[in-house]
Amino acid sequence: MAVLIENVFPVGVTNELLDAVTDEMGVDTELPPGGILHVHFEKGGRAQGVDVFDSVEVYRQFVQSTLVPAMGKVASARGLDPSKMGEPEETITEVHRLVR
Repeated sequence: MAVLIENVFPVGVTNELLDAVTDEMGVDTELPPGGILHVHFEKGGRAQGVDVFDSVEVYRQFVQSTLVPAMGKVASARGLDPSKMGEPEETITEVHRLVR
């Protein structure tokens, strides 16, 4: 079952940082396996992201194998310590109906 993942990122994570991470992963041209949709934006002064994946397991694998290393590389190149940035506030919802 597809899932909708909503992330509100910690203060200090900006759209520009997320753009650089997205570029590092190369997912603008092709979504990762199991990825259906990704958007990120700013709302209420915080960067936020919404993803739809085939399953939570596929999403978690993508996070560990691709997102975390890319975030670490980009953050370090900008003089940021990823271990001190904090975790996003994450909400996962099962999708009832997905229209493509």
